[in-house]
Amino acid sequence: MVGTPWQMVVAYVVIIASSLSLLTYWITKKFVLRKMNRTIMKAEHNYQQQIASLQMQLSGKVTVLEGMVNKLRLSNQELTRLNEIRSKFMSIVAHDLRQPLSSIQGFASVLMMDGPQGSGNNDQIALNNILKATDNMNMLMADLMDISMIESGRFKMDGQPFTFNTLVSDVVTLQAVNAQKKGIFLQKYDYPKDITVTADRFRLSQVLSNLIGNAIKFAPQGGRVEVSYYDEDPYLVCRVSDNGPGILHTEKEKIFQKFHQSDNNRNLKKQGWGLGLSIAQEIVNAHGGEIGVESAGLGQGAMFWFAFPKVPVASPAKPTV
Repeated sequence: MVGTPWQMVVAYVVIIASSLSLLTYWITKKFVLRKMNRTIMKAEHNYQQQIASLQMQLSGKVTVLEGMVNKLRLSNQELTRLNEIRSKFMSIVAHDLRQPLSSIQGFASVLMMDGPQGSGNNDQIALNNILKATDNMNMLMADLMDISMIESGRFKMDGQPFTFNTLVSDVVTLQAVNAQKKGIFLQKYDYPKDITVTADRFRLSQVLSNLIGNAIKFAPQGGRVEVSYYDEDPYLVCRVSDNGPGILHTEKEKIFQKFHQSDNNRNLKKQGWGLGLSIAQEIVNAHGGEIGVESAGLGQGAMFWFAFPKVPVASPAKPTV
């Protein structure tokens, strides 16, 4: 049975469409897909070449980095060695110079006693200058010994119970002589009750002596230095105030660094070596305490303070200064 013309047309169209689809598929498979495969293979080859190039560059950089690390390691070893030599040198110099300095000081003292008292002659003036110079050198030797022990890890505290009130009185009594020579009024405010602490008495007296000595040194002629202390359980807080030249805000962070000396007063700059406050900070830190300075600025004086636990504990509450 023969279909209608319309059915025949539809059949022909279907046949032609199928043929075109097959032809399109064949062309696509034959040319387009092959071209895509070539493109993909080429891209993959380029990608592999780039990876290989990057790997070579990375390998070269790793080699350079390893060389730099080795050089840095050797440099660190050399710096450590040089630092150990420097510490030993400081210790040896400080130790070996003490003996001749003590001899010079002793002989100068004997000659001073043998000479006429109050004569004011040139020999007596020279001997007095020698004694002052040896005193300064002995203080420098002591500071160098302390710095050497700090850097070598041998700076230890000997904690023993004692009354802090007595320590303050002893230190102020000794510093009063220097204050009188300069016409400084040294005022001590006693705490009404005895405060017993467990700490290294000698080292804390060293801290307080340094702070009072600096205050006397920087206070103007006829100035005033005040020392106070109080109990803020579990801390003890000590303050030393003066009406000296004051401290710039930018100096506060640097003032406790080794060998740092303020440029505020060039006439006073040569009176020290910039070690005392650094050593004081190490002593206070070794007691688990803090040390700092407050000043409203140049010409406004300064107030140095330090605080430490009365009895060594792990982490006491911070004091209010």
